[in-house]
Formats: sequence, C-alpha cells, structure tokens
Amino acid sequence: MRIDGPSPVPLAGPQFQTREVRPTPVPAAAPIKDHVETHQKPEVSPTNVLVEMQPGNIVVYKFIDEASGRLIQQIPSEQMLNLSKTGEATKE
Repeated sequence: MRIDGPSPVPLAGPQFQTREVRPTPVPAAAPIKDHVETHQKPEVSPTNVLVEMQPGNIVVYKFIDEASGRLIQQIPSEQMLNLSKTGEATKE
C-alpha cells in the first residue's frame, strides 16, 4: 500500500468552489514630490571665552573676538564688579 500519493477515493462532504479574484481599480493620484529645504550655514565668528577667578570667589566670563582682540561681552559687567568691591570696602 502506498501512502505518498493522493487518495483515489473522493472525500465525502460539500465541495467549495473558488471565486475569481479581480484587482480593485485605484484612482490615479498625483505623483508625490519630495520637498527638501537647505539652510545656509551661519557664519561663525571665532570667539574666545576667558574665565577669571577674582577675589571673593567671583567668576568672570569674558567673550573676546579672535580677529580683533576686542572684548565682546563680560559677565558680570565691570559695573557689577565695581559695586561688589565698594560693598566689600564698606564692610571692612
């Protein structure tokens, strides 16, 4: 007896019929276009940051332009440093 082939006896029970599969039409859409924005690189001015420790544990940040050697900004400002010095002098 061979068991590797189809059975010659038809199976009893309902026989199902397969339906024909038809593709559903898709309406034509506008083509998708990618939009890419490019940004220009901002000009970076070379700036040095100088950090100083002054008496009374005061940290001073100075931003200096490398090209001209000019002081751009100082945190805290000279006026604030002068106020702190006068305040210390009156305490003593």
